[in-house]
Amino acid sequence: MKAIILAGGLGTRLNKYAKDLPKGMLLFLGKSIIEKQVETFRKCGINNIVIVRKHLADKINVSGTRYCDEDPATEGNMVRGLFHARGEFDDDVIMTYGDVVFEEKVIRKVIESNAEVGVVVDTHWQDYWTSRLGSVTQDSESMVLDEDRIVSLGIPNPDVKNMHARYVGIIKFSKDVLPKIERLFDKEKEKYWDKDDKWYQSKNFKKAYMTDWLQHLINNNFDVRAIKIERGWLEFDTNEDYEQALEWNKTGTLEKFYSPDR
Repeated sequence: MKAIILAGGLGTRLNKYAKDLPKGMLLFLGKSIIEKQVETFRKCGINNIVIVRKHLADKINVSGTRYCDEDPATEGNMVRGLFHARGEFDDDVIMTYGDVVFEEKVIRKVIESNAEVGVVVDTHWQDYWTSRLGSVTQDSESMVLDEDRIVSLGIPNPDVKNMHARYVGIIKFSKDVLPKIERLFDKEKEKYWDKDDKWYQSKNFKKAYMTDWLQHLINNNFDVRAIKIERGWLEFDTNEDYEQALEWNKTGTLEKFYSPDR
């Protein structure tokens, strides 16, 4: 099993703190976000760790990891970053976004999952979201579950009844399913790569969101399952996210949502 960390984003909404470095290299509790991910993976026995770099790639240096660098001039999103690392698809893969931190219990649950595509979702996300953004309906997107099967996801501003859980940004792909997923990607790339047509919720296929890619897998009869967790993670998407997490740490509130020791 290996980990692929997607760390190529520009981090424009974190520019107050990450203007001159990738947002994954922001310090949190004494280490960068990416270093904390790597540390957690290693505690869980995963030492084969690949970081997909793009924006300010030379500023991401984490001992004991390998790098897969994208051309900074290319347009793209998480899906493009993942498939840039397709040469690493020779084992079960845990993919993470480079702007989240998570507890060991989250990764251990991912490792235990036998889903061909397992997506980490938080079923007790409401307190975190309200504390972070003021309301569960802010920056919201759908996640509709049928027990542990994901039916649909990624629709912005959904009705609350279609928000069964919150997408976290951690996905496990089994080794056996990856060749099929690659073939589907190549098929879509051939049809849509040079077109500027909307693709699901994404502006175009080159800039496809990972949630749209997961919906495409569902629509093509892949077995996409929810790996359900209860808290144990943080996302750093904006300046306010970073400031809020630092404040929670000062006031002793942080462990309600995330503890680096768990």
